This record gives sequence, C-alpha cells and structure tokens, in this order.
Amino acid sequence: MAIQQIADLDPAEHELRSSDLDPETHGEMLHLYAESATSIRFAKSQQWMSLGATLVVFAALMALGMFVPERSGLVKSLVLASFLISAGSLYTLVLYQAWQNTERTRLRSISTHLSSLAQEIRAIKSSREANVHRYTLLAFMIISVLLGNAFTVAVLMPLYQ
Repeated sequence: MAIQQIADLDPAEHELRSSDLDPETHGEMLHLYAESATSIRFAKSQQWMSLGATLVVFAALMALGMFVPERSGLVKSLVLASFLISAGSLYTLVLYQAWQNTERTRLRSISTHLSSLAQEIRAIKSSREANVHRYTLLAFMIISVLLGNAFTVAVLMPLYQ
C-alpha cells in the first residue's frame, strides 16, 4: 500500500523542494535522523525483551514455589516478589515508550528540514494510525505482564493457604 502511494506521487502536482540547509548541516540532520531511528528500534527491542524476561521470571517464581515446603513464608515472599517485578516491568515498558515518543518528536523536527519529497514519504502513514498501532502493542505488553502476574499468584496461592 505504501509503495503504491509513493508511486502515485505525481511530480507535476508536487513541487520538489530541496532542503534549505547547507551540506554540512544537512549531513548532521541525516546523522541525527539515523541516530533517532536506531534509538527507536533499540527501545522497541528492549520493550519486547523486558516483557519476555518478566514472563520468564514469573515462570521461575512458579517453579521455585513448587520446591519449597507448603505454607512456607518463602511462598508469600515469592508472591510479593511477583507484584514488585510486575510493577517494575510495567514502569520499564512505559519508560521505553516515552523514550520512543521523544525520539519520534526529534524525527518530526528533523524531517521539517529535509526535502519536500522526504516529508511527503514520511507523511504516508498518518500519526493517528501509527499511534493506534503503538499503543495497541503497549496495551498488549501491559496486559501480558498483568496476566502473567495473576497466573503466578494463582499458582502460588494454594501453596501457602
């Protein structure tokens, strides 16, 4: 779809305006643009790794709970730990999302100094659509952590009652 939209750009309709920046500043802007895009990819990767690591820790807490004596204080500590890990994970996921938003703001600012064609291509996907995708994934991550914590507690609770 995006390729078709790019192909549909009629050069006669759109006046191609090059960047007003001198070559050195233009190069700096491209470098900053690439750096921001890399930072967004890194933060997204870290979000997914954080989610995966949190779920693995929940599995480890459940496994550990199976090996301790029933009605042990350690089982209660494992439940408490699951809530603390859940809170830390949720904070981390939101922090990475905020970092990505900061980098996206940088990208928008930088792109205003690029050519009109670069701005048109960047505007193909609406910011509203991109936000829906972004926050749907963030909601999925948050729900995954909360369900993982609930499942961990559900498995451990019978061991200390």
